[in-house]
Amino acid sequence: MNELAALFETVHIGGLAVANRVVMAPMTRSFCGEAGVPGADVARYYAARAAAGTGLIFTEATVVDMGPARGYRGVPGLCDDAQEAAWRVVVDAVHAAGGRIMVQLWHCGRLSHPRATGGAQPLAPSAVAASGPYIDMADPSTFDGHLSYVEPKAMTQADIDAVISAFASAAGRAQRAGFDGVLFHGASGYLIQQFFNADSNRRDDAYNGDTAARARFACDIVRAARAETGASLPLLMGLSQFSVSDYGWVTWPTPADLAVTVGCLKAAGVDGFHVAAHRIEKPGFAADADPAGHGLAWHVRQASGLPVSAAGGVTYSTTIGESLMGADSQLADPAQAARLLASGDADLIAVGRAMVANPDWAAKVRAGRWQELAPFRREVLATLV
Repeated sequence: MNELAALFETVHIGGLAVANRVVMAPMTRSFCGEAGVPGADVARYYAARAAAGTGLIFTEATVVDMGPARGYRGVPGLCDDAQEAAWRVVVDAVHAAGGRIMVQLWHCGRLSHPRATGGAQPLAPSAVAASGPYIDMADPSTFDGHLSYVEPKAMTQADIDAVISAFASAAGRAQRAGFDGVLFHGASGYLIQQFFNADSNRRDDAYNGDTAARARFACDIVRAARAETGASLPLLMGLSQFSVSDYGWVTWPTPADLAVTVGCLKAAGVDGFHVAAHRIEKPGFAADADPAGHGLAWHVRQASGLPVSAAGGVTYSTTIGESLMGADSQLADPAQAARLLASGDADLIAVGRAMVANPDWAAKVRAGRWQELAPFRREVLATLV
């Protein structure tokens, strides 16, 4: 039997049938201008991956408002009629190419910066600034790390209600635009994860106190979106331990803590998860918390019983952080990704940098020609092909 065959089996997420288990990971590209409107180049970009046989595409992170939610310049939105109409063109192009596409909805919270919000102070669960330098990958002038994150405004209940409403409204727009589902960005240190994490969430109200309380904000978003879209549209939640501002950040100290969050989200109505790690198989917890050393995606899958897409270094020799700092990323045998499916680490494998550099990744892998794929170099981020 072909070792790669597992990558090309059908999988279901809620009521959605996906032709295979190869996913395009969500990756910020910042080609949508100040108005956040995706153009014909964005439609061609995603359609090319669908035409090559990618089973499911997650879009780049897409903000739910063009003020405090926006963390970087040039990122798309899904909060006005022009953006919704433009995304409909993208969705139609992907569907015409035979693919499925879900939008990743996003609020950056404290990882934003006034230079991207139109001067507005970033919002966060608590007035705790993120560590590390603020870097916008679409703006080389920030690469030297001279900008710091600013202290965010601790969200009032009115702020929380407004953001929940913005996520629900964007989910409704996603449904009208024809998307096959919605992925809420609860990973990488952005706003939803800031509520999950006790380091960034120091509130003294119903949104903090224990792990279940810290999941309340995310669950309220899911329930509000479900009320907006009805039962048929798949809703997924993204999770990770780390933040892009601090790769050593830990959100759940033990598998039991993670299971509480996952259980709350399942009860709220999610249909699956997308889990990001430096590498899928890297232990999700310290050895004393999980002596078996399973990856975070494995734990999410075990705790939820729902489909899990996993991203993290299965196609290149370097981590995303290393490659974004300029290290060449050499190709890795995709058989490792297939083995992760077979071992129960995930239900779908999300391919990131390799699919930016190779629109035809799925086709070449399926044909056994993976060694023809191009390595990833940071310079490819300057183009949208």
